[in-house]
Amino acid sequence: MLCRMHLAPFASSSLASRLGTVRTLWPHAETIFTELQQEMEKAREFMSSFEQLLSNHGAMAMEHSPSSSMSLSHSSGDSFSVCQDVKNFAPEELSVKVVGRKVVLVGQKETQNVDEKGSFSYKYEVLKREWDVPEEVDAEALTCSLSKDGQLLIEAPKLALPAAPERSVPIQVSSAAPLTGPASENGATKAQV
Repeated sequence: MLCRMHLAPFASSSLASRLGTVRTLWPHAETIFTELQQEMEKAREFMSSFEQLLSNHGAMAMEHSPSSSMSLSHSSGDSFSVCQDVKNFAPEELSVKVVGRKVVLVGQKETQNVDEKGSFSYKYEVLKREWDVPEEVDAEALTCSLSKDGQLLIEAPKLALPAAPERSVPIQVSSAAPLTGPASENGATKAQV
């Protein structure tokens, strides 16, 4: 166990003046902490460069490799549509559900391979995507179609608002003076009924 006396330089003791130069097995505390600080700085620089390398490599991989999770969604004035690349999945491995105001796409695929040496490999892929359906879109009329090149198109039309029937609005006559409104503030003449 190290104590304060071990970490203090030997020259500060009263024996140092009588014995002369004496070598100890304990290094000076300043030397230990300086070396430790230098090692930590080297490790920090290495971690920073490694993190930068990983982030650059990940960005390049995303640019150069086609992804099965690319999607294009758009909500135009009259409909809602999403196009999702699902070419790695068979139609029976896909499911589309409407949960509240969300569209949820789930794809699950299992692959098992055995080579000539008897080695066994197992791969499980999952694709899950969610999109918010705007309030003005009819989620009940949502449709899905899968193209031959593996593009899943999810569409829903805009809600058709019912036409308001014609009705007469009665005019109520009151004995009090009308309240000042925007028309009267602009200099329009006030009329009392």
